Amino acid sequence: MIFDKLVEIFERVMPQVNTADITMDSVLSTDLGVDSLNMMLLAISVEDAFNISFEAGAKLDTVKDICDYVALKAGA
Repeated sequence: MIFDKLVEIFERVMPQVNTADITMDSVLSTDLGVDSLNMMLLAISVEDAFNISFEAGAKLDTVKDICDYVALKAGA
């Protein structure tokens, strides 16, 4: 499942985030503390894990946004 794999990526990239608190509705910036550097690292990790590429300007504000984007791009 995309969500589970995404939580694993958060564990690696942002170990300070309590992954038990991550939900589909978690807002990346406010709920999880994702800043621009973390976002870049997360994006690279997600691209590698799912063999996709994020397009410039993709709207990724919540965990659900990332899951939906991956599902669309990976054909899941």
